[in-house]
Amino acid sequence: MKGVPQHTAPRTVEEVFSDYRGRRVGLIKALTTEVEKFYEQCDSEKESLCLYGLPNETWEVNLPVEEVPPELPEQALGINFARDGMQEKD
Repeated sequence: MKGVPQHTAPRTVEEVFSDYRGRRVGLIKALTTEVEKFYEQCDSEKESLCLYGLPNETWEVNLPVEEVPPELPEQALGINFARDGMQEKD
């Protein structure tokens, strides 16, 4: 996937859970404790940005990948569209 670091596919139940937990923690950080940094990265000049939670408990805002493997859900596009029409605290 372009723009998103590649990781080896988890093979065991423990690896799948660890991957899930790390991505979840990263998303929660972006939306709570690091919300100012997240807000700054939601550039309304760019098209259809996505928020990605990464397995190492971090996150990034990046353009969507061009092709999503069939086992993954589609990305929610456009996290930056409403940014200019709302207050930062929202």
